[in-house]
Amino acid sequence: MITGESEFNEVFYTDAVAPKGEVIGGVNNGWAVAMTLLGFERGEAAAVSPIRYQAELDRLLLMAKERGVNTDPLIRQRLAWCHSKVQMMRYLGMRTLTQFLQGHQPGPDAAIGKLFWSEYHKIVTELAMDIMGADAMVPAGRPPSSAFGADDAGAPNSTNSWAMTFLNARAGTIYAGSSQVQRNIVGEMVLGLPKEPRPS
Repeated sequence: MITGESEFNEVFYTDAVAPKGEVIGGVNNGWAVAMTLLGFERGEAAAVSPIRYQAELDRLLLMAKERGVNTDPLIRQRLAWCHSKVQMMRYLGMRTLTQFLQGHQPGPDAAIGKLFWSEYHKIVTELAMDIMGADAMVPAGRPPSSAFGADDAGAPNSTNSWAMTFLNARAGTIYAGSSQVQRNIVGEMVLGLPKEPRPS
């Protein structure tokens, strides 16, 4: 990866077998099982991620103030945009929790939250790089241990933390389902749009 870590891999099983009684969801129904699993994973993330994104935005606001760019009208506009997106994530999270409390099982609508946060995180970390200016070009040390820059290499607003978080944010649009796949899920399975044409 661009961060220097190796987090992605593919595992292929050839001629794998299992007793019929242990096949989850039935034979040839793996996609539905995978979608249910991802629905639960994304539902949980929708509830807790806004808290972490708010903390990250608070760090960014502090850094803008420390660097004297918090009065720049263009930076302020971009920070305001980020604030609005974090609030939207917060309300999406509350909606998800309310649905769970009412017995709603997670489904394809969970793709909305995943698409939203992963695309947002690219933009907010680009803003962090612009606030840092030339300092952003010299990241040092190892990548952060999470997508939110919670690394052991320096202070929360260290160059390393923000630069590595910026690099890692791109991965968020790929792992757990790429943004393109999420858009297809939302379009076809939530909005009921026609399926994407398949090759014959």
